[in-house]
Parts: sequence; structure tokens; C-alpha cells
Amino acid sequence: MPPFVKQDSATGRAAGPDDTPVTLPEALAEVLNTHCGLPSLPSVVMQIVTLADSPDTNLQEFTAVIERDPALTLRMLGLANSVFHAYDTPVETCHEAITRLGVDATLSVALGFGLAQQQSTRVPGLDLNRFWQRALISALTSHMLAKHLAHPSPGRAFTLGLLQDIGMLALDACLPRGYAALLSSTEHHEALSAAELKAWGCDHALVGAWLAQHWGLPKRLVRGIADSHLPLAQTTTEQRCVNASGPLAEAWLDGLAESVSADDTLMIRILQRLSSTLEIDQDALIERLCGLQDTLPTTAELMHITCPVGFDAIGTLLRAKQQLHAHHLKLSQQLLDQHLELERLHQRQADLTQRVRHDTLTGLYNRAHLEALLEQHFREALDQRLALSLVFIDLDFFKQLNDRYGHRLGDEVLKGFAGLLRELMSPTVLGGRYGGEEFLLFLPGGGREAATRLAETLQQRMATHALARSVDHSEIRVSASMGVVSLADGDFVDADDLIQAADQAMYVAKRAGRGRIVHYGDGAVFRDQSHSA
Repeated sequence: MPPFVKQDSATGRAAGPDDTPVTLPEALAEVLNTHCGLPSLPSVVMQIVTLADSPDTNLQEFTAVIERDPALTLRMLGLANSVFHAYDTPVETCHEAITRLGVDATLSVALGFGLAQQQSTRVPGLDLNRFWQRALISALTSHMLAKHLAHPSPGRAFTLGLLQDIGMLALDACLPRGYAALLSSTEHHEALSAAELKAWGCDHALVGAWLAQHWGLPKRLVRGIADSHLPLAQTTTEQRCVNASGPLAEAWLDGLAESVSADDTLMIRILQRLSSTLEIDQDALIERLCGLQDTLPTTAELMHITCPVGFDAIGTLLRAKQQLHAHHLKLSQQLLDQHLELERLHQRQADLTQRVRHDTLTGLYNRAHLEALLEQHFREALDQRLALSLVFIDLDFFKQLNDRYGHRLGDEVLKGFAGLLRELMSPTVLGGRYGGEEFLLFLPGGGREAATRLAETLQQRMATHALARSVDHSEIRVSASMGVVSLADGDFVDADDLIQAADQAMYVAKRAGRGRIVHYGDGAVFRDQSHSA
């Protein structure tokens, strides 16, 4: 036996390149090495294996060995003339059959026929009839996938599909009671592999690779069997064909033993997963599986295997489309729900932003946002040497108005005044409610003259527009005292300093008789501009 090599503790597979010898856990290797019932190959098949592994072998040598076994010769001729290798002209000699089949397919037939003849009727244990049916479906499926994916060696894919589970034969023969217990306690192939790994430190894929190595099979076949349970994403194109064939074969057979709905669930689930991983259209995959049903009876007879019953391909295709449509509808609904939820969150964010930045009563910017916005423009004006001016507005006699008419009418006046301000606002005129009956307007890029014109326009509109109506429907008009300041009017430290200057000018307007516009001047000197209402 070859020396032991390091193994992957998670999978039990031998680590290393393709030519690294496959080894098993020591206790299991001892059982298999000393058991007389280990599966073996007939001498003719062993000779074919030796020839297949030699680069110098020619087809004449294959022919000479195979012709020593009349039954094997007949099967070679039958397979070469079957629908699996359909040609117009039938072959009549063993040499012609081997030429048509190629070395990989010849080796597959020899191995499959040689092993299948060793079927036992031991009970309980491995169901050999089902085992070989699964192997045959796997081989045909692996070959079909390799051809569809334009792999150069579909024959080797057939061989690997056929032999990927031969380790089950060895475990069943050498550990009959323990293996029978595992078989009865697991429901599917993946669970069986996990149970084997837990019981013996490796699964039947590595045992099969060890057995293939024991027989002297080519190293690429040994490695292919060892890797037959790896995830598809971690394998080569050829290995993906092999590893995908097993689940498809299992779904095929399980659908025969169970109800139609079980067949639907298992086969469709596997088809959906494999079609995505292998990048093969699901409909095309089902159609190609349908084509295998024509090949299956002849190939099963040639390999001396009981032919499995075909599955309902048309029904499966229809139900797969229905499930795919239902899945798309579900995804569409989920996307719609997510879109609606996203819109709801955006609206909630907008509402929160509105509440944070805007005054609840008037809908204008509130004091906190006004101060932050003015500070930003103040800094930009200083950095870029731009003009900036501010109008501080206070409604006149507003307390008396509240006392006389009540706060509800006072609120209507504030909202009416906000409407006048909103008409004056633009990208170059910003403003809002500073607090109570106080409001701000400021002009980024605008100087004192522009601010003055804006204040005068506002005064004129206030004089001609009623802001509310009293209970007796009389018009309520108010005036405002305004303070105007420009960045050029002094050495202001920050935006708050600018507001305070405008506020001072506004108080001068109040003391001067209200309803006036006052400019903040150099040296705290004020220039009064009265405006009659």
C-alpha cells in the first residue's frame, strides 16, 4: 500500500496534487486491507485498466485483450451500435467498436460490466440494484453535461459518473452491520456521506478513490472519485459534471419510489440549483434528461443493470415553470414591499427633516436652521469676499393684537405674514421665523441696497394686504419694524453678531415710531427711513 498522507479533517479527503497517494484513516484501512470480500475486478478488466494507464498502448492491444471475453466483446459491439453512439454504419468487429467508443468509454464498459456481475443478494445491506441504477443514470448524465459544456473528454466524465460511489461497495462488503445501520438511518446521499465521515473519519468518495488506486486505475480517475462530493464551485468543469450527476440520479430514482409531489419537490429543487451553478438553462437541462431515457434501456442491458423507470419529464418541466413563475411573483412582491418600505422610510426621513428645520405654525425655516444656514453663508462670504445682508423683522403691536383678538387670530396673522415672506423668497433671498413675531430675511451675495429694496417691498405689501380677518370679518393689517445690516457695515465676528446688529437697528425703528426701516451704520450711528403705512 502507498504511504499515508495528510488528510483534510473536515472532509476526510487526501490533501495534495493529483499524483498524491490516497490514504484512509488507519483503522479503516486495516479493515479493508485484510478483508477477503473487498470488491475486485476480473483479470480481463485488470488488463484493460493497465492498458488504459499506459501512454504507449494502441487499440490493437485493447482489442486482443477484450476479445478473450466473448460477453464483454458483445457489450462493446452493442454499445458502439447503440443510440448512445449512433452512426449510419454499424460496426462489426471489436476493433471497430473500440475505435468508435474510444479508450475512456471502453474502460467504462469494462469496469461497469465487471463490477455489476458481482451483485449479491445479501440482506440487509446496500441495495445493489438501486446502486447500479444510480451509477448508470449518473454516468449518462455526467456524459450529457460534459458534451453540453463542450468538455473534451465526455468519456472520462461517463466513467467517473459510473464509479464515483464504488466506495459504498467496499464499505458494504467489509463493514456489513455498521454500514447497514448507516444506510437505514439516513434519508439521502449527502446525509450518508456525513454519517460515514462521523463514523470512520472519511466518506465513501475517499474509500472509492482508495479502491480505484488499489485496482491501479489511472490517477485522474482516482482523483475524480475522491473529489466527487466537493461543492460544484470548488471543482473543474469535468468534475462539476460528475458531482452534479449524482443528485440528479438520486432525484430521478427517489421520484419513482415516492409520490409525484415528492418527485416535483426534489427534482425541481435540484434542477433549479444545478441550472444556475452549471449555467445551463433549466428547460434545456430537462430536455436533455428526457433524451437520456431513450439511451437508458440499451445501455442498462449492455452493462448488465436493471433498467430504471423513466421520470415524468414533461410534467416536471411544466411544474418547474410553474414554480419558477410563482418564485418570480414572490420575488416581485418582495421587491414591491421593499420599495414601498423604502418610500415610507424616505417619507419619514423627509417628515423628520421638515420638523427639525421648519417652524410648525408657519412652515418657514425655524430659528436653529436659520442660524446654521446664515453661519454657513457668513463664512462663505468672508472666505470669498462676497456681499451678505440681513433684514430683521418684528411685527408691530403684536402683543396687543393677541390680547384683543386672542391667540388663534394671532396665529392666523403669523401664517398670513409667512405667506407674504414666502412670495419674496428665492435662491437669493432666504428667511424664516426667528421666534414669536420676529422673522429674518437674508441675501447671500446681496448688499445694503438690495436688502433695503426687499424691506421696502415687504412694507408696501403689508400695507395693502390683510393678514387675517376678525370674527366680524374686518381685515387685520399690521406693520413691521425692520433693521437692515450688511456685512460691509462693520467687523462682525460671526452670524450671531450680524443678527444682533440687525436686531439693534430694528429696536431703533421701534423707538422711532414703528413701521420703519432702519440701517445699522458705522459707529453705531443709525439712518432712519420711515415709511408710511
